[in-house]
Order: sequence, then structure tokens, then C-alpha cells
Amino acid sequence: MTNSKFGLVVVGCGQIATHHMDAIASRLGDGAIQLRALCDPSEERRNVLANLPSSQKLSSNETVKQYSTFDDLIADSDFFQQTIDIIFIAVPHDLHEKLALQALAQNKIVVLEKPLAPTLDSCNKLTEASLALQKDGPNSKEGPMLIVAEQSPYWESVALAREMIADGKIGRLVTASAYYYESMRDNITSGSVDSTGGLGWRGSIARAGGGIAIDGGLHWIRPLRELLGRIDEVVAVTRYGLAPELGMEGESLGHAIFKIQPALESSSPLAQPNESGCLTATYSCNMLSTAPMAHDMCPYFRVTGTKGELIIGGDGLAKEKPGAGGLRLYDDESPTGRDMLPTDRLGGFFLGFSGLWQEIYRICIERDVTKAHETVVRAADDVRTVLAMYKSAKSGNWESTQI
Repeated sequence: MTNSKFGLVVVGCGQIATHHMDAIASRLGDGAIQLRALCDPSEERRNVLANLPSSQKLSSNETVKQYSTFDDLIADSDFFQQTIDIIFIAVPHDLHEKLALQALAQNKIVVLEKPLAPTLDSCNKLTEASLALQKDGPNSKEGPMLIVAEQSPYWESVALAREMIADGKIGRLVTASAYYYESMRDNITSGSVDSTGGLGWRGSIARAGGGIAIDGGLHWIRPLRELLGRIDEVVAVTRYGLAPELGMEGESLGHAIFKIQPALESSSPLAQPNESGCLTATYSCNMLSTAPMAHDMCPYFRVTGTKGELIIGGDGLAKEKPGAGGLRLYDDESPTGRDMLPTDRLGGFFLGFSGLWQEIYRICIERDVTKAHETVVRAADDVRTVLAMYKSAKSGNWESTQI
């Protein structure tokens, strides 16, 4: 590593950007990444983000320039070319393809919030664009890169569970389940509901690409893939209109069974007995309006093996709760379970943003174009899984994720 510093512009100053600013400031607050500009049509959102303690720390209390559009930023040519190294894009899903390609054309490092894009065509175009950037090889010291900012692999509980599964701590895997649930009563992930009582652009199929599965629920698909392997086929059901007051056009509830790609090595903890069928996982996601939900009782993830189980707690979004988002192991030594992470730590799943940005910084410093492209490929596969869910819900059949 070197002492290189990167100038950052945030394009899209909504609620999710606040978590990224907090993470960069807490993990890379030594000037490694310096906030230089904000871009958003809303002056109010720009000012809210600019005045965050984390943003002020990242800017060293210097003036952060503001722009209404990305075109306005680019037009400020001297400032843009001399000051900006990383373009972080956190805008509605339907704008991902256009803005990412436009940013890459400026020869900058582009960090794009998940999902990669809401359609298969857009995912393919962005994947192809990322692949084209590999032409100069892994030792290229300049040129653009595309990195997708999916933070769930960096949740401490997911990263540790992955290690424990690989080490055979719960034996050969039998099954797994993931359950994502969100209530606007708790409102712990979505920011404020707009004045109409709805979800804004998140409620639009045209803008979001779907409902809860392609939005917050995507964060629960990636950990299953991290822990079990690639998802080959999906069968699913979805439901709509369960909370009309949210104005949500897409599904507000989805259930699915995932078939996992068979392990290549018979010694792998993921390998299944002959003639037993493939490894499968269940997945559920739902969003209600104002109903209480059992965040403190229902696991977000449950992984069952021949020697025990791993449970990732359902309170991982409770930033201020000690030990939130922890990992418990149930085995012969601890049949009633024991915590594998400190029970006094704060931050829950939001700690994943810090790990994410530490990895983004490493990719930038080392010019790891191979890893950058891998983030794009894996993000595209996440979206393909959701699109296969939507297709299956209509056909009533198993559908391939390789659509």
C-alpha cells in the first residue's frame, strides 16, 4: 500500500449515502479518501449530507462543492479533472447504467451502489463495459474501474460464518434459510417515508426494477451465495398490494427455494450425499407498513449442517443495540449456543459498510482490476437471481438464473 489519497464525489445524496460517509470516516478517516463534491438535484439533500460530522471529517472542514447534475460537475472541467478520483453513485436503480457508463468515460474509478442495474440488458452492458477495462491487465496503473458497493459480504457475521463453514465447524451443509423483513414502523433501513406516505422512487417498478426482493432483499441473497455457492435455479411466489398505503407497485412479499450449484470436490462441506438431491436454501422477503416485526427473535439467516447450526441474529439493523447482528454456533460443545462475536460491539450490519470501503480502498490502491470486475459479475448474478424469481412467480416453474 502507498499513501495515495483519493478525491471523492458523491452522486446521489439520499439516505444510503449517509451510511457510506459514516463508514469511510470511521475506517478511512485519515485523509485516504477526501470528500470534494456532492451532486444531487435537491439542494436540501446535498446540505444534509454536507453537514454530517462524517462528511465534515472527510472534507477536513473545507468547502465541498455542490452540483445539481452530473453534467454540471463534468462541465467544471478543471476542478473535476484535477480533484476527483472516485465517483460514488447512489441514485435510483434506473439511472445506474447511464451514469456509470458516463462516469467510466471520464476515466475515473466508479463505485456503484447495488443493485448493478434493474434489468438484464443493463446488467449485461455494465458487465461488458467492466470486462473491456481488463484489456491492460492486472498491472495497469491508470484508467477507469467499476466497483459495485454490495456491503453484505462484509457483515462480520457473514464473513465469519463463511470461514467456519469452510473449516467444517458444522459439518456437511444440509440446508439454509434467509428471511428479510422490514416495517416502516421501525423504519430502520429506509429513511423517512415521503410526504405522500409512500416509498418514493423505491415504490416504482419502472425505477426500482421490482419490489422488496430487488431492493433491500438483495442484501439477503448475496450472503446465501457467499455461504453456499452459486444459485442455479429458482422457484418462487410473490404477492402485491399487501400495504397499499406504501404506494408500492412491486412485490411486498416473496418466497423462494434456491437450488445451489453442486460442489466440485467431494470433500467440500458443501458436497451432498449421492442420490440425495442438490443443496437447497429457502428465501423470504417482505415489507409491511406499520406492523411490529420480531427483529429480536427471528433469525435473518440459519445454516444447518450435520454437526450443528449457525444463526445470524435478526437484530442486525439495530445499530445501537450491543451485539446486534451477531453469530451463534450450536454444536455438541454448546448445544444451547454460544456467541462467536463480541456481544458488546455496536453497529450491527452497518459495520459492513466499513469493511466494504476498506476493500474498495485496497482495490483502488493496488489497481486490482480483477477484483473490481468480480464485484460486477457477482452483482449481476444477484440481479439474475431476483429476475429468475420474478419469472418463476409468473410461470409457476423452476427458472434458471442464467437468463
